[in-house]
Amino acid sequence: MTAMDTFPENDKRWFMHIGYLAQNWAAVETTLDGIVRQLHVHYDGEKFEPTLPQAFNRKRTFVRKAFAEHPDLAQFSGWLETLLETATRLSEVRNWALHSGWVTEGATSATLNRYSRNNPLKWENQKFTLEQMYAAGEDCAGLMLMLTWFGQRAFGAMTEEQLVEALHQLSSQLGASIPSDDPAD
Repeated sequence: MTAMDTFPENDKRWFMHIGYLAQNWAAVETTLDGIVRQLHVHYDGEKFEPTLPQAFNRKRTFVRKAFAEHPDLAQFSGWLETLLETATRLSEVRNWALHSGWVTEGATSATLNRYSRNNPLKWENQKFTLEQMYAAGEDCAGLMLMLTWFGQRAFGAMTEEQLVEALHQLSSQLGASIPSDDPAD
């Protein structure tokens, strides 16, 4: 018997879904780190950000600025903004999941509680379902693929054929669908 065996099954489901979200968010951040490093080393990013940004908000600001200021990358700014909006939404769900106390309300829903950002003595809360947590984890897996696709297209590091083959292998391992090369998708 392990310590995990002592938890109720409902709690174990929450642990699993939150872990799935956390792991897939880590893949998003790692992929974003690759984009940040490309910009920093090969696209003069160190001129306006001497050290590599670590926090998601700083990475987001850095990437936007680097793409806007580099003529070869500016054409990708619209697509980038769409990806960063998705990442920002998922980051907020991840923050709720990992930085809150939670109280389950039956088998499939919970209220997450954390201190307010605006008032240090006030609580704020948000309700989530298991389905929402799982969907956010799936969205993170898809976003990681889209960021990979985006970075390779923007930086031209692989041929399209090499990229499609690599992403097919990765998506089959993750169980996520292959992204379209259409920025509107």
